[in-house]
Amino acid sequence: MFYFKSTKKPAPIALSLGILGGTVLIITTLLTSKGFAIFIPYTALIIATFAVLRAVHWSSFSKRFTTSFLTFMVATIILYLFIGIFDAGTILEIPVLGHIWRFGLLAVIGGALSFAVAYLADVGRSQITE
Repeated sequence: MFYFKSTKKPAPIALSLGILGGTVLIITTLLTSKGFAIFIPYTALIIATFAVLRAVHWSSFSKRFTTSFLTFMVATIILYLFIGIFDAGTILEIPVLGHIWRFGLLAVIGGALSFAVAYLADVGRSQITE
């Protein structure tokens, strides 16, 4: 059985998954008022990212991590902008340092999740002969 490595770049895959995830996150905030409901689309986004990374067969950890991290951040930024501009209308009332520490915290969370997804997406691949 032969496995072919993908020649696709991480950015287009991450952007498409991130935009789709951001849209689902926005729909979730519009349909429910329960705060914990936001974890459901985030979990689905992480699982979808894992499935895509398993499908593309990238041997490079950096490509897998970059795709996962960009997907998480694009979806989160879309949700952040929607809430800040349209839903709450407070994006300009928060000082720049307030936005910076929020994005920093989200980058740390996204980095930890992306590291786990990128690592787990390649588990078991070393036993497959190319």
